[in-house]
Amino acid sequence: MKKIKWGFKLTTKNIAVIAVLSALSYILYMFAKFPLPFIFPGFLDMQFSDLPALLGGFSLGPIAGGIIIAVKCLLKLPFSSTACVGELADLLIGLAFVLPSAIFYRYNKNKKGAIISLIIGALSAIVMALIANRFILIPFFTKAYGMDAIVGMMKALYPDITPDTVYNYYLPLAVLPFNLLRCLVCGLLTYFTYKPLSKALHWEENAKKKFLISKSPIDTERIAFNYASTLNKGDVLLLKGEMGAGKTAFVKGLALGLGIKEKVTSPTYAYLNVYENLLYHYDLYRLDSGKRAEELGLTDYFGLCDNICVLEWAENIKEVLPENCKQVIIEKKGNKRKIIL
Repeated sequence: MKKIKWGFKLTTKNIAVIAVLSALSYILYMFAKFPLPFIFPGFLDMQFSDLPALLGGFSLGPIAGGIIIAVKCLLKLPFSSTACVGELADLLIGLAFVLPSAIFYRYNKNKKGAIISLIIGALSAIVMALIANRFILIPFFTKAYGMDAIVGMMKALYPDITPDTVYNYYLPLAVLPFNLLRCLVCGLLTYFTYKPLSKALHWEENAKKKFLISKSPIDTERIAFNYASTLNKGDVLLLKGEMGAGKTAFVKGLALGLGIKEKVTSPTYAYLNVYENLLYHYDLYRLDSGKRAEELGLTDYFGLCDNICVLEWAENIKEVLPENCKQVIIEKKGNKRKIIL
């Protein structure tokens, strides 16, 4: 069973990103909302303040997404018109949307994974919305204003509604489609905007890439030994280079840098060698698709919280690779090697 990789580090950069996304979420929550009175009851405001939290959850992990939802709701409390009950419901629904989406996407960082994660999050949010309206919101407003007032606000849309049938009309005809539409719009916006945002958030990492020159396999191992200290459990490293470039020598150095004592050999015919249940070394040269890698179970180990995956010939399964993989390129330069980190 996979352990949950929460994927959050308390760095200055991450705090700044969360602050910006939380502010954007709050602005959308407070001001960018509107009713659809000809389709749903007028007191239901369409708003898409979960969008920044989804983006944060996809980029920085589920903890970041949850923080953005919580901050948004906390900032709204002083301006609550529902004795904070509405904000409590929005908190629960927002977390139900963002956390499942971000957790699933953490282990399936590709287009298919993004779509499935958003579907899971939307279904979770809809279920939570039904529960919150049935057991929190309607009971609160009934106690505050009376059931007749609640019925009166919905009478124009549902002429046959009565105090005894409020839930029969309101939950399936208003709450369910309203949240389905809201989640659909948020999901589509997330799907089409996350990739550009992710590139922007990680531009510093790309700018910091450097290269070193190796004059021998021993040099290559030494460079890899030092590079190993930059890796974290859960990382997926794409190791690129033509045949004979020194990829196996690089993995040998990584293993030494990670404290692995086992002898490292090329996994050409086995697809995958595992060293001390920490270093997962792939050779994907003989594969022709990501689908085949999934059928063999090779992708099951990507993004685990207690291993590091190193992939040779990863371009052969590019459609199922996680996003934000690290990359090392080894280029032949005569008898030397240019290693781009």
